[in-house]
Amino acid sequence: MAQAAQNKQTNTEWLTSGNKILEDLKLIPKSEYRSVLRKHLSEEYFKPAIGHFSLYMIAMLVYGFGIYAIVTLKTFLVVKLVISIVMGISLGSLTFFLHDLMHGSIIQSKVLSYLTGLSVGLLNLFAPLFWQRVHNLHHATTGSTDDPDRSYVLEESPKNLIEKFVYKTRVSNESMNPFISLLLMSTGFFWYFFNTMFYGLVARKASIKEDKKYQRIQLLFKQTKYKIVVLFELLIIFSFQAFLFSFIAKGVFITYFLIALLPIAISHTIAMAYIHTNHFLSPLTGNIDDPLINSLSLKNSWFVDKIFSNFSHHVEHHLFPAMSSYHYPKVRKLLLELYPNRFQLIPMIDAIKLLCKTPRIYGDYTHLISSDGKTKFNCLLPTSS
Repeated sequence: MAQAAQNKQTNTEWLTSGNKILEDLKLIPKSEYRSVLRKHLSEEYFKPAIGHFSLYMIAMLVYGFGIYAIVTLKTFLVVKLVISIVMGISLGSLTFFLHDLMHGSIIQSKVLSYLTGLSVGLLNLFAPLFWQRVHNLHHATTGSTDDPDRSYVLEESPKNLIEKFVYKTRVSNESMNPFISLLLMSTGFFWYFFNTMFYGLVARKASIKEDKKYQRIQLLFKQTKYKIVVLFELLIIFSFQAFLFSFIAKGVFITYFLIALLPIAISHTIAMAYIHTNHFLSPLTGNIDDPLINSLSLKNSWFVDKIFSNFSHHVEHHLFPAMSSYHYPKVRKLLLELYPNRFQLIPMIDAIKLLCKTPRIYGDYTHLISSDGKTKFNCLLPTSS
């Protein structure tokens, strides 16, 4: 299982210790895990699960009914607020459905996958092609400094007032206020997505060239055709949002807030809560992608896992990204049997608490360091190899 020990130290000798810890752990490439696990999994586990579309249909119906109810029902604002929250949960469910869809685990048709993904992107502000290419880069670089989804590394520690302010809005033990930081997760995914998009598609600042992860994203969209498709996606998405505001909400902001903005904020908060806990407490592993070390799986109720496509099974997903998430509980069972002291699994609520007790800067591969450089915390590591 996992342990998180706090260890304060004022000197900087530990900055070189990360690699030694990883050497002691004897990192295992994910290809080796796959080779072992596949012996216990039939070919049925690796076929697309078109039945997953039932989740898409249910969530879309809930979202559509929510729009209808908020726009047409003459009822108390608090009732409409509850409906909007339910819409946000359904949009969160659609977001994780989109994730599985773009991995090819639901249907094989790329055209149908793309169009279905775009239908979700209209609601949650996702440009599907951009997200898919950047997310595939995340899977190809997990655990390295090239990973577009990683947190700060030491060289990126906030230096000026703006950077320090932004950093203090992140969920950490250095945040201005933990509750406010958790609320700001509702905008965190939006800013991450469009910040990454801006530097990946548009920006050519000299400072960005020093950041390898943005260089890699720029290479993904070096061909003009990809940029055109993404810009077209954005045009469709924001045109649809303009339609919702002008014709469905009839220009009434509170109605538009309830049928669009609040559900988006809730779905983004859910997504960011998973992204933070799946990776930001775990160490970097450099050139060896060892999912049992650089990723974290979470314990949730079966009902929550059902709604959010077993996204809590994140180590399992990194081992078999194209497998239907329906089968991840079987993979988890195998990991607990075959790697009981290496597979890291903790309740999601405990992982969120740890986020609030640790900084978001990697001092080295296996330690998180405070922004002033004076305090370090161990990343989550197995109790033994």
